[in-house]
Amino acid sequence: MPLPRDASLDDVKVRIRESYTNPNVGRVQQAILKDGPRTFRIATLFEILDPKTSASHHYSLRIDSIDRRKAGWFAKPEKSIRLEGDDPNEIERLFRFLKAFMEGSLSEKSGDVHIVGSDDYARLERLLTALPNLASSDKLALVRTILSQLEGSPSVADEFVAAFQGGNADAVRHIGLAARMVEYERACSELRSLIAARDTLEPALQAHLRNHPWMFGSEYSELLDRRGWTRDSEQDYMLRRTVDSYLEVVEIKKPAETLFIHDRSHDTFHPSAKLSAALGQAIHYIEEIERDRNSIIAVDGEDPLKIRARVIIGRNGSAKERSALRNLNGHLHRIEVLTYDQLLGIAERTLAIFRSQAHTTDVEVENEPPF
Repeated sequence: MPLPRDASLDDVKVRIRESYTNPNVGRVQQAILKDGPRTFRIATLFEILDPKTSASHHYSLRIDSIDRRKAGWFAKPEKSIRLEGDDPNEIERLFRFLKAFMEGSLSEKSGDVHIVGSDDYARLERLLTALPNLASSDKLALVRTILSQLEGSPSVADEFVAAFQGGNADAVRHIGLAARMVEYERACSELRSLIAARDTLEPALQAHLRNHPWMFGSEYSELLDRRGWTRDSEQDYMLRRTVDSYLEVVEIKKPAETLFIHDRSHDTFHPSAKLSAALGQAIHYIEEIERDRNSIIAVDGEDPLKIRARVIIGRNGSAKERSALRNLNGHLHRIEVLTYDQLLGIAERTLAIFRSQAHTTDVEVENEPPF
């Protein structure tokens, strides 16, 4: 309820103190930050006591904005603020920030300022002093600790680049190699889990491979963003071949699909209904894209000349089934069928390159995959 206009500023300060309902309030101190004539701002610092021991626990700071109008005194909650001195101590952080600014300790550049407590800063100074004398294993342990506290974002990535630009060339090279190897190991592990799960759906595999196109192998140099190249069709992936820059369609199916049916009377294998449907879809894509070749050249600047397709589906199966797949691929024209085990094999061979490089001092960066 607003106070009447003839109420004094002291009455307003009392009302602010009374509005704080915490039963564990100790001392209360107030200061007028803005003294009218219409708008008033009052800072109130509440001491919060420990309910068990009645000892001082922390402080709570309120800055209330109040208008004095003809009808009386009115609080403006939307322009008020409250800071806690518990965990984290927002009051101390604000104090250190303003103190550093008033003392001219902050640079004139705009940007974020991170407030570090005096005890933590002292420990950091001691650590930086001792850092050159630490053993390499201790330095790496420190790096692991720091990495566990970092969060990824585009701005953080930019800061990483800026930090590494001034670093030792060998150290930066090894960090890059280690980071890529960790990323690839995680990606391979996730792909392995997706393949093993019987209920994995195509969208999950599509998303994973879209995030890790290097798994298709160094035969490809680029994953194109666009999926729809013809009027009524949408392909899972369109990749650019490394050797000649021409395009190739990659179609993703489920890993749990059966690839071949065994004809016991002739002891032969023929494509299952799911595999036949996938091949028919690939043939349709090739026909559609070739039919619209002139339009694609004119509109997109890409030439789908004699475009090829890969279908990724199913698992390896028995030795006879693997032989049947090789025999089928030998008779297909401009279409190749890959199993998920074969795709995982491509990814693991790429990962093996990084593992071998990690044990050599001369890292051959030209062997890295294009993605």
